[in-house]
Amino acid sequence: MSEESQLPLDIPRHVKRVNRLAQYVWKHFQEDRCLEEAASLSYTSLLAMVPLLAVVFGIISAFPVFNQWSAQLQDFIFDNLLPETGHAIVPYINTFLDSISSLTLPGTIMLIVTALMLMIRIEVALNRIWRVEHNRTLINRIVMYWAVLTLGPILIAAGIALSAQKVLGALGMEGEIPASIHHLGIFMLSWLVISLFFVLVPNRRVRIKHALIGAFLSTVLFELAKAGFVAYVSNANYKVIYGALATIPIFLFWVYIVWNVILFGASLAASLTIFSDYRKYDTDWPSRWEFQLAYHLVGHLWRAQREGKVLSDGELLDLERQASELQIVKLLSRMRDQKIVGVDEGGNWMLSRDLEEFSLGDLYSMGDYYLPLEEIEQLPRETGWDQVFVACLTHIRKHGQAEWERSLRSMYLRTDNTESAA
Repeated sequence: MSEESQLPLDIPRHVKRVNRLAQYVWKHFQEDRCLEEAASLSYTSLLAMVPLLAVVFGIISAFPVFNQWSAQLQDFIFDNLLPETGHAIVPYINTFLDSISSLTLPGTIMLIVTALMLMIRIEVALNRIWRVEHNRTLINRIVMYWAVLTLGPILIAAGIALSAQKVLGALGMEGEIPASIHHLGIFMLSWLVISLFFVLVPNRRVRIKHALIGAFLSTVLFELAKAGFVAYVSNANYKVIYGALATIPIFLFWVYIVWNVILFGASLAASLTIFSDYRKYDTDWPSRWEFQLAYHLVGHLWRAQREGKVLSDGELLDLERQASELQIVKLLSRMRDQKIVGVDEGGNWMLSRDLEEFSLGDLYSMGDYYLPLEEIEQLPRETGWDQVFVACLTHIRKHGQAEWERSLRSMYLRTDNTESAA
């Protein structure tokens, strides 16, 4: 059979994968409470906008090559981040920025602290989306914040300095930039900045291709949201309700939309990063049987330890396809608090206990697990580990708790030896 004849057969499979991925991204977005997170970030952004812009323009002024484009940079930010109806606040922002030079030392310190509060809040939000349990150390945070606050504005300024208008002039071509090229350039620049944001801010390694895909979605949604927001607000007379204060709720609503767009793109990037196989099953591991899942996770880390390896979130998800990412992270975090497992500097999981001295009863007592003694016949028995686990629970139900003292190492070895003999 030729490749051409096989192609149509692959289309339903790819469509099913995309549909499964879309469902997972939306579930990921909801589980991380991104709608509430966007509201929190909107409020923090409202407080930190002027301090953050002051820091950005202060960094730009430190590079003399970009001084002549500082005004264009400010216009670029206001023109492309604010819809037309939000331009009413621009004079107020400019007034605040002009008055910053007269601040005293305590006022300057508070300015920087307010800007850092927004950066910290953004880092916490993205770490939650990427299921990162540990924040950066203070030194690493300072380096990351400096990179974001420096590279972002410099990229925008460089885009202005190397605009298509100057390129056309260098080529001896006169005339204004076509609107389509201008919009495409802004789109590409926004895509690049958001991609950089997704790569640098989370405290874990994010693949560039995944960051690019998530940032592309955010950029497309941002352009659509900007057009839709302008059309909606233009036809809604908010001044009848809010009067002279109408600008404030309108602008706050716009910032809320922007953060939802960014966080949704981040959810897609995180889903691709952590769950690249898009899930094998449509249902999660039943919560009532999570004790068996915890038994599996400890076993995977034990096998990895015997081989001198550690396991990442993605590798554990590949080993436990039917479990959800949230389930695995929750169980591992609980076991980390109980010193059963640990995390290395790269965010990978490793075993912290000697399983010769650690029993099934110890594992059960250290977690808030349901013991499914009345549901033994329904428990999964797909692997050797499952069969040993079910046999152990069956013995406990019939003969009491003597099997609780069986070490986990002996249970895992029993399975491995059986499989080797087969």
